[in-house]
Amino acid sequence: MSDIVTFRGGRKQAARVVRTLIASLTGQAQSDAARGVFLAMGVAALSEIQGDFVKKARGGTGEDGVRWARLSPKTLAYSRRFGPGEKAQLKRDAGLGPANRFAPGGRASFESSISSTGAGSYQQNTGLLTASQMKRWRMIFATRLARFAATMPLGQAKGKAAAIAWTILKSEGAKTKLEVFGNRPHEPLRDTGVLLNSLSVGTWSGQSYTRPNMDGGERQIFELETNGVTVGTNVLYAATHNYGDAKRGIPARPFIPPPHRVPEVWLDRILAAGMRAVSTAIGQALARGSA
Repeated sequence: MSDIVTFRGGRKQAARVVRTLIASLTGQAQSDAARGVFLAMGVAALSEIQGDFVKKARGGTGEDGVRWARLSPKTLAYSRRFGPGEKAQLKRDAGLGPANRFAPGGRASFESSISSTGAGSYQQNTGLLTASQMKRWRMIFATRLARFAATMPLGQAKGKAAAIAWTILKSEGAKTKLEVFGNRPHEPLRDTGVLLNSLSVGTWSGQSYTRPNMDGGERQIFELETNGVTVGTNVLYAATHNYGDAKRGIPARPFIPPPHRVPEVWLDRILAAGMRAVSTAIGQALARGSA
């Protein structure tokens, strides 16, 4: 350790100061010195969590040896939010334009309009077909459905007719959302930024810490204990993604490792931060003692 503490005073005086600090750090007493040390270690722990989170979201391997699963093409195409202008750019990259806006399904969604009458309105499904492609899709679908419905259950007949319609349209150049949107660049768990914000370092000075002043920052856990500090997040869906949910098909994407899996390099850097704070606390205490 490179920090050097100097003291001009008696041996007994210095020993008393050091004993007091040790008692404070081990929970036998409380002091500003211990608070500063635990704050430093908590901030260092958050810094490690935050840095590994970003690395994993970008497709890298964390220092815990974990690499996150990427989102499925289906999720990217149909469920994940689009950033400003992202959908239009992806369409342009695929050679599509404003005319490519129709999809099978007709009036499939209902939205309530805000008006004095409280009336609602149906909205046409949006897709990537032109009006002429949509017309052809419906013609193929109707023709095949009439044929298949005579020999199989209606639901099965509709599925088979739709599949054939899409096969023909795609052979003629039509594109689906899965093709255009399913491989877009993405960073898992950074859709809204709330989760990462809750694990980011806030504002810290020697004896005080303020959670991040951004959406999700209020959900951060940063609690000083008698002999340590606890950091984490209270974001509602954090545990689901950290541990995974097999029943819902959500893979684990760990960002806070269990105690036995904390990377050694994390522990080294967190300890180093704590020791720097200890050095500062000793120096300040000795300076006061010699004054």
